[in-house]
Amino acid sequence: MPTARTLELALDYRCNLRCIGCRACEDRGERIAPERAAALLREAREAGATCAWLGGGEPTLREDLPALVRRARALGFDEVVVQTNAMRLAYPAYAGALVSAGVTEVRVNAKSARAEVHDRLSGETGAHALLLRALENLGPLGVRVTADVLLARSTAPHLDETLAFFADRGVRRFALWLLYSSDVHDGREGESEVPRIADVVPAFERAHAIARSRGLELVSFHTPPCTLPPALRTTWQPARDLGIEVVDPGGHRFALHASPFEGAGHVEGCAGCAFRDRCGGPRADYLRLHGAGEFRALSSAEEGP
Repeated sequence: MPTARTLELALDYRCNLRCIGCRACEDRGERIAPERAAALLREAREAGATCAWLGGGEPTLREDLPALVRRARALGFDEVVVQTNAMRLAYPAYAGALVSAGVTEVRVNAKSARAEVHDRLSGETGAHALLLRALENLGPLGVRVTADVLLARSTAPHLDETLAFFADRGVRRFALWLLYSSDVHDGREGESEVPRIADVVPAFERAHAIARSRGLELVSFHTPPCTLPPALRTTWQPARDLGIEVVDPGGHRFALHASPFEGAGHVEGCAGCAFRDRCGGPRADYLRLHGAGEFRALSSAEEGP
């Protein structure tokens, strides 16, 4: 595998939420020990990686997280990203300590502007209120904040409202993540929340208009360009282009784009597509729920990313 630009460490699978569609809270007791995490950071930096991405589970449950951030900056990483549900960042002292340690970007889980929707999908009443307090704390600290916004049946109708709401609270970059549903872990509730991409395109277009009018950055994962109208294809973010190597709590290493969460491979309609080398195709859960009818080959002459 070519040298990864980013090393993503899923430090462990503990979490203080139980979000629909998330399998990162399946805590089996696996951990990346602090000394192993430090060694992985050193190896990646020596190999040329410039970004360290610390996630989980919920990484802020790790008491050694600030120390790992400091270690990454001392090794020379230009960027240190923490991906979090932000609940612990609602405490000003902790938010300040994490940023002081050297975090350059905080990616917060922002499912919806509406508290009842965010809390229901998070499995915890009050999660939305804590997220807002976290954003208040992060604002004066000058750290870059990205909102990871869930694209689900419950969130899509007011997607434009969500972007405007969090932009008013200092977020300038938004990443849309199409809900993943495991038939084993989420059952019918998770399945019912996975939207058909074609059905959410109008909401996506309204959100895109908000982003353009307010100078926000908007990217979308798990929505292959063939499922989007030309005006939205520039938002598509292929995992392959990110150059991320992941190490999970069990010690398994893999390229992000090779994960089944990013795509299950190409379907018949993908044959001859100009973007086939960059696109992993639809995910298995999506095909199981909605079929392959939306996926077709794009020619190089068609407008795309």
